[in-house]
Amino acid sequence: MQIESLSDAALMERVRDRDVDAFQVLYSRYESRIFNFLLRYVGNRPLAEDLLQETFWRVWQASATFQADRGEFRSWLYRVALNLVRTEMAHKRYGLDRLVSEGQSKKSAGGHQATGLEHDPAGRLELEESTTLVERALSGLSPAMREVIVLKCLEGMKFSEIASVTGTPEGTLKSRFHRAIAELRRRLLPGER
Repeated sequence: MQIESLSDAALMERVRDRDVDAFQVLYSRYESRIFNFLLRYVGNRPLAEDLLQETFWRVWQASATFQADRGEFRSWLYRVALNLVRTEMAHKRYGLDRLVSEGQSKKSAGGHQATGLEHDPAGRLELEESTTLVERALSGLSPAMREVIVLKCLEGMKFSEIASVTGTPEGTLKSRFHRAIAELRRRLLPGER
């Protein structure tokens, strides 16, 4: 059996035994997802790159704490990344408006979808303007609301998985999600600002 075909849990068993190849497989599987999550959350490419490296360093260091019987690796990994972001934001007291204005990339690694507008300058400009508006609206949300929006809408997680990642009850997450959607709608619809 090739190492690439092993489950995340089986790979983590090997990582626990300091198998570098198993770690590289996990890194390859999740690098772009975690980077996109971090970039969408903090809105700053260099910071997201640093946080990505720190996330996987912590996975390597804390591999013995992963317990497959308590949940999926994916949820555990996102929890590691989210806790790291929360700590970073609290310590540095980053203003997300400032981070967005410092130059968030419009195209995240591996996350750019072809829209057909890439070759149309006017369409590309309109897409970039829309993206900037959405990024600013998202950055204006509280961290708790931004978390649930990023994990639900951009990462495609179910509320049960978000609850596992954030340690927040599903009912609370659903309430935050609906309040966040209402706030984003208010910020983005013309005449609603």
